[in-house]
Amino acid sequence: MKKMEKNIEYTDQSHIYTTSYIRNSKAIGVLWGVFTICFAIINIVVFIQPQWIGDTQDSKGTGYFGLWMRCTVGPAGGPPDCQGKLDDFASLLNTPSKAATILVGLSVVLTLLCVCTMLLFFFFHSSTVFHMAGSMQLL
Repeated sequence: MKKMEKNIEYTDQSHIYTTSYIRNSKAIGVLWGVFTICFAIINIVVFIQPQWIGDTQDSKGTGYFGLWMRCTVGPAGGPPDCQGKLDDFASLLNTPSKAATILVGLSVVLTLLCVCTMLLFFFFHSSTVFHMAGSMQLL
């Protein structure tokens, strides 16, 4: 018998590979969960923030826009003129803006479902949970 790491006795080379595979698969599963949570946070911020790209004061038409809101500031300054509300879908800029809002909203829902799916590790076999979460993330 061979003695390897931490006084574990291996009778065959395949046992070494199996132990290494199980250890690595658990680490990959943890990383997948962490990255899914990070992606969910970024996705929610993009969906909720009304504006996140803007101009400088030296630009010809100063303003900023986001996924569902756009604001312009006149040359004299003053309060910005904002258009677009998330709860009033007709106020969005154009059809591509509406499509992007719908797709990002669906992405938020699916990503949150993936995060909730990670709780199923306590109740189901890990391969079942990975298949469920992976298929949702492929959408």
